[in-house]
Amino acid sequence: MNRNELIKLIDNHEDVCNFGTSEDAPSVEWIQKTEKALGVQLPDDYKWFLNTYGGGEISGEEIYSIYCVPFDEAIGGDITYQNIISTNNISLGKIVLSNTDFGEEFYFKIDGSNQVYLELGNKNELYAQNFIEYIEKRIKAYL
Repeated sequence: MNRNELIKLIDNHEDVCNFGTSEDAPSVEWIQKTEKALGVQLPDDYKWFLNTYGGGEISGEEIYSIYCVPFDEAIGGDITYQNIISTNNISLGKIVLSNTDFGEEFYFKIDGSNQVYLELGNKNELYAQNFIEYIEKRIKAYL
């Protein structure tokens, strides 16, 4: 699935998707501050999502974004807050994107790959080849 196909999927399932708009997007400076704080370059598809929607949730599952406030004040779903301040996921080699009420944790590895992994208990597995496929699969999980 490409970005245009994903936009159509999102538009056709607004009952499941609660995303912002490009007006909610973090600035280039905030994305750079986030990458510096995390010590990684975020995948292009994730940055496209931020630029297109700012952030949002799928059926109540928040996808961590950039709140554009100092990281130590950004309690909630700010990706830096969640991965450095709340829980030191960076030391575990991952950047968590979302946690579900079912105990699922979706994350990027900090090795620079675009793949999204799923951790559930002691089990870790590849979930999606990239962020676009991750969003697609999460939407379809609720249809």
